[in-house]
Amino acid sequence: MKKVIVTSTWGAGYLEGGGMQWLNLHYAAGLRALGFEVFWLDVLGSPKKGAQRSLDEMVAGFRAQCEQFGLGDHWAVLYDSQKIFGMTERLLHSLCGDAVLLINLCGALKDDELLRRTQRRAYFDLDPGFTQIWAHEWDMDLSKHNLFFTVGLNVGQSDFGIPLRGIEWQTFMPPVALEYWPAQTDANAKNFTTIGQWRGQYAVWKDEMYGPKCDEFLKFVELPRKTPQPIELALLIHQTETDDLAALRTNSWQLVNPHKAAGGRDGYRSYIQGSRAEFSVAKHGYVKTWSGWLSDRTACYLASGRPVLVQDTGLGKHLPTGKGLLTFTTLEEAVRGIESINADYAAHSMAARKLAEERLDAPKVLQSILDRAGVR
Repeated sequence: MKKVIVTSTWGAGYLEGGGMQWLNLHYAAGLRALGFEVFWLDVLGSPKKGAQRSLDEMVAGFRAQCEQFGLGDHWAVLYDSQKIFGMTERLLHSLCGDAVLLINLCGALKDDELLRRTQRRAYFDLDPGFTQIWAHEWDMDLSKHNLFFTVGLNVGQSDFGIPLRGIEWQTFMPPVALEYWPAQTDANAKNFTTIGQWRGQYAVWKDEMYGPKCDEFLKFVELPRKTPQPIELALLIHQTETDDLAALRTNSWQLVNPHKAAGGRDGYRSYIQGSRAEFSVAKHGYVKTWSGWLSDRTACYLASGRPVLVQDTGLGKHLPTGKGLLTFTTLEEAVRGIESINADYAAHSMAARKLAEERLDAPKVLQSILDRAGVR
């Protein structure tokens, strides 16, 4: 059986981040369905001061999750570039030599020796726009790879304004393992919701700033006062963000703690399945670069038969919008999108699931990637 390695930097260190856990598990499920032997290699740095869990607890939690998902002993944690948990150093080196493909999510694995051992080393860009800007600013170890994939469907198109430095980025849809996300039939779910971080990375290109999600949310901060539809945000936003929190609360956004409301793999799935639909903006950098980004979180809503209303990043060139998946660029368009979903909820729900089945199904997405990577 051919072997594929999928990497991360969030497996053991961020178990409460359910969306990050599902991201890797969707790849694992899709590859398993195609008959591959899948290994999850997590790269873990030294725990930060004040970390809630010890190193042993993080590794034990990661091991338990892998085992529960059927990965058995097909996992390893590379700790602080020195110590390996889950398998011996010899076995990990052998695995890298045997693997037909390394899916290096966000360039998580940087170890020269392990990378050199793998014939096909694919950098997977999950931050389109930012990644291409950063590649002009510092060494991102892109040269250590010989395949390049991006979830930015517009990267390389004429309306994507960041030069690619000669890299041929191949695009792909975020995969979702449909068997773990059955379509929900409850049409009485109340809230439009989303899950995410308030702040995040920045990038600068030609003296212009490309920022995080908060920059876009504040452009639409009046939305809840324009519609009777309740909108709940499970956002990781620090209590020191007093001005932003005041603006959100003044405008009737419902705020919940994401780790409490949607924490961990199961909590994340339950929160999405119990939502009426998703409403979300995109990171400012995704929008400004017109990257064509589609969230792996949104893929989970769609698979669950939950319609989504998301800020446009150029998706309409690549995916059908208007039923199940709706996009907006203005406050008025966001209001109309909410009204459209609620006016024909059943049709939008069916369209959401159909889109996931046709375009985001993990084995289909992964087969396309394997074909282009030359894995037969």
